[in-house]
Amino acid sequence: MPELPEAETIARGLNRRLARRRLGPVALLRSDIVHGDPRPLDRLLPGRRVMRVHRQAKRVVLDLQPATQLVFHLGMSGRLYLCGVAEPIEKHTHLRIRIVGTHHELRFRDPRRFGGVWCLTGSHRHKGKRLGEVGLEPLETTPAVFRRILSRQRQIKALLLDQRAIAGLGNIYSDESLHAAHIHPLAKAGDLDRAAADRLLRAIKTTLRKAIRFGGSTFMDYRRADGAEGSFQRYHRVYNREGKPCRACGTTIVRIRAAGRSTFFCPKCQPVA
Repeated sequence: MPELPEAETIARGLNRRLARRRLGPVALLRSDIVHGDPRPLDRLLPGRRVMRVHRQAKRVVLDLQPATQLVFHLGMSGRLYLCGVAEPIEKHTHLRIRIVGTHHELRFRDPRRFGGVWCLTGSHRHKGKRLGEVGLEPLETTPAVFRRILSRQRQIKALLLDQRAIAGLGNIYSDESLHAAHIHPLAKAGDLDRAAADRLLRAIKTTLRKAIRFGGSTFMDYRRADGAEGSFQRYHRVYNREGKPCRACGTTIVRIRAAGRSTFFCPKCQPVA
């Protein structure tokens, strides 16, 4: 599932190529993936100018003029990318938007359909699902605010995955950050002392920034906006490395279930408190 680094990588790649461009004709193959303004996208979008593309939590947002936001939630398997209009259309491609003055189009593909597209115009009329609120932006939050979020008796892995508490983290970067901070995934967030909480926030920021630098992690569906794979998976210390030696101490990596998800950790680097 694309997480913060993957969404950030896609947004930066699209912004470089779409900013100041106008949107052209729209081809929508599945109307049930679109939420927000009930008017058809082929009426709303053509002619609007892309002012910028940016990330919000795990979402990719196109700010359009006149005032409109086109928000893409990538879900488990979503891909958002630019390609030539003549390129073959992959199965499960639900939306295509031509880019005026180019031979390219923006495509949204989502085989498992856990994602979606929100067209937000400020209209009081709304169809489909509401776009949920998100929590703290981990790259911007301060240690004091982060400690307040942790001051509850919840499993730390579950709390990190809760998008209403901390936005953008998923299974990969929660496991990698907990390992870097030497915190067991089953520890209670409220039991972490100030030093551990501050260490965890530093680990989260360092891990996310490094992942962004390497274009995110590609295992299955994720690709950058230009179709290339990310490479951060080569630097994972624990995630998806069950049975392999920890890159810090050599201890065998273990997989358990935490917060309903497969969770990878090093028993020596992350001892039970």
